[in-house]
Amino acid sequence: MSRMVFRIVVIALLLTGLLLLMRPPERSADGERTRPWEVQIDGQGGSRAFGLELGRATLAEAERRLGETKVTLYQRPDGGLALEAFLDDVRPGGLLADFVLALDLPGADLEAMYARGLRIARGTGGVSRVSLDPADLPAVRAAPIVAIAYLPAIDLDPQALEHRFGPPDERVSERVGVTHWLYPRLGLDVIVNDDGKEVLQYVAPRAFEKLAGPLRRLDGKE
Repeated sequence: MSRMVFRIVVIALLLTGLLLLMRPPERSADGERTRPWEVQIDGQGGSRAFGLELGRATLAEAERRLGETKVTLYQRPDGGLALEAFLDDVRPGGLLADFVLALDLPGADLEAMYARGLRIARGTGGVSRVSLDPADLPAVRAAPIVAIAYLPAIDLDPQALEHRFGPPDERVSERVGVTHWLYPRLGLDVIVNDDGKEVLQYVAPRAFEKLAGPLRRLDGKE
């Protein structure tokens, strides 16, 4: 691909992201707000994103809205366990993206699932991936979603993001070229990457400090 063609492709992708962000609000067939900037807050520390109430909506509800997921149990280097569900190439509101859904289950339940796991794959950084026993999937689908990571397929323009969400309450640097725009009222962390695609992370506003605290410590603000 010539340099000129490459530049045209990059510009076209940026314009596509900008136009999608600037389009007027859209509703799903059931009236829910499904675009990434349409976060609904209830004034009591709760919120809805993509039609899902964080902390209450289950994985089964997410699959009805977004499609079938792939579920993985992770073991961190410190031995802690985390359960996540993944969706590839979803188009809520017309914008192609991948999703990562963090699920909440009691520690004892996760330990039991780990013990019944079919395979363990050792990854980089000491993180292991555990393939679940199919018998555990009904309990997993009944688990509430506590966080959503939204990974758009195209690079989103920071100016368009600020147009949609407004100026962030706080900016926290993770490393050179990567900045977190924090919106506590929305329970939103927009990760702006100078050399890559943006990521939007959603939690209920009441749980926002659990997300923001480690970022501030990383930036030396706490």
